[in-house]
Amino acid sequence: MTPPPGLRLGDPQIRYPVAALNLDAVHHNVLEMDGYCRRQSVLIAPHAKTTMVREVVSLQLEMASTWGLTVADAVQARLSDDVGAQRTLIANQLVEADDIAWVAEKTASGRAFLSLVDSVDGVRLLDATLSAAWRGTRTAPRHPVLMEVGYPGGRCGTRTWDDVQAVADAVGSSRWLELHGVSGFEGLFATARDRGDLGQVDAYLRRLGKVVVRLADRWGVRGPASIVSAGGSSYFDRVVAVCRPAIVHTGGRLILRSGCYTVHDHGLYAQTFPGARAEDCPDLRAAATVWARIQSRPEAGRAVAAAGRRHLPSDAGFPAPIGIRYRDGRPGPCPPATRVVALSDQHLHLDVPPEADLRVGDVLPFGVSHPCGLFDRWRSLTVVDDQNLVTGSVRPTF
Repeated sequence: MTPPPGLRLGDPQIRYPVAALNLDAVHHNVLEMDGYCRRQSVLIAPHAKTTMVREVVSLQLEMASTWGLTVADAVQARLSDDVGAQRTLIANQLVEADDIAWVAEKTASGRAFLSLVDSVDGVRLLDATLSAAWRGTRTAPRHPVLMEVGYPGGRCGTRTWDDVQAVADAVGSSRWLELHGVSGFEGLFATARDRGDLGQVDAYLRRLGKVVVRLADRWGVRGPASIVSAGGSSYFDRVVAVCRPAIVHTGGRLILRSGCYTVHDHGLYAQTFPGARAEDCPDLRAAATVWARIQSRPEAGRAVAAAGRRHLPSDAGFPAPIGIRYRDGRPGPCPPATRVVALSDQHLHLDVPPEADLRVGDVLPFGVSHPCGLFDRWRSLTVVDDQNLVTGSVRPTF
């Protein structure tokens, strides 16, 4: 239940847990990223999957550096269509016939969709399904695709130059597809055991750049229509630095796909964000929190809050307690050395100093790590301002 406007989070009257989104901070982050992209002369297709919130996505589309939107699949692409995005990059290989048919229908009506390919089988499946959808149509445009370049142990994407060559030849032989460049994703290095290893990130991006150059020289993929797309919210600065020579060679466009920058966090991105290693980077603020009430002090050094995996992501680290509202409404700092040590379905387990003034009924705000896992857990999020006053609510569209 969303608290009524005018109340302040931490108020004892509010029913907890509450997921809160500070739209003032989101607006700040979007403006900061837009300024960075314009200074670097790159474009961005922000990944809508982070929030799937219309209010946030619409704000991103207003920015001068926004080329379009990125989505993970054709289901999410419905949101990009609803908010009027003129270009949508589906950052995966399309394999479902219904999804391909929907893209074909929207393409015929003037929307621009791109998708990825990384195998000959994928190219043939996409081409055959588009052919069935556009049977008897002479005016349908070719569907632009990007070659996805991966790395051993990563997600999708070609692994070898022979793979790249075979996929490029298959696209060149297809009736309905046209190769428009390459796509990569370096973000998984941020969640690996060797988190923060820029050597691995740069090595992968240099290989991506070599594929870009070879596609330009051998298959003529160059000019303004040529695209290099990469960049999560941890290493987009390295994408800009390492991939720029390939962009200069092809005369194409570099399009970042960062999404979590809109919300930032108190965990994964607080640790890996470029601002800690580069001067000319956006100054971002964490915009999402979950507020939960202490419901038990079962041991001297343990407190349990009424929130758990159902409410908070933990795939990239536990949430972080960032303050306290005592049971009488007074604010205060979180007791030193307080930390989350486990999450159950409905319970959050805290190690606390035995002498800490932390009692049943107190309310704690928790900063999240990796916000993508927050928004799909809540039917609605409470919108707050910089003073944590409730101003409304938003509903993710998953």
